[in-house]
Amino acid sequence: MVRILDPDGDAERACQEILGRKMTSAVSMYVEALRAIEQLYGLAAVGAVQEHQMRKWVAAAAERRELAEETSLRAYCGSLEEGCRGSHLWEKLEESETRQAYRFTRCLWAELFRSLNAEDIGVWICEADGPVAAAFNPGIRFQRTKTLMEGDDCCDHIYYVEADS
Repeated sequence: MVRILDPDGDAERACQEILGRKMTSAVSMYVEALRAIEQLYGLAAVGAVQEHQMRKWVAAAAERRELAEETSLRAYCGSLEEGCRGSHLWEKLEESETRQAYRFTRCLWAELFRSLNAEDIGVWICEADGPVAAAFNPGIRFQRTKTLMEGDDCCDHIYYVEADS
């Protein structure tokens, strides 16, 4: 693999800008479609879409569990971190076999949905954090008291396994 040095970070910033534009376009279309569904069919229809989306996310996590060599808390959090690279900023506050805690201070999803005044839709991603973790490993529990999507200064994620799990 050839690695191009970019001491000023210009290439990285350019890639982030391109990715940001593409994601904004996709999220904007998603939000517009959901707003149209809401206008035509009401909140119950949007709720049905939300439930469908949650089922898809949970099913994908269960599929990852079936394919995973390891389903420990550490493995789950490693996968979480890999998925957040490039789109989130975080600090890991705790790391053990039974507890992993994070403080997320930037989330591209929150920025995109908030810029579209669609936090009510974007929060679906946040609401999936616990169910997705449990689908990957039924022993994993999740706790959070703050979300960037809802205007807090951070997302405080705690993933843990109970002693008897």
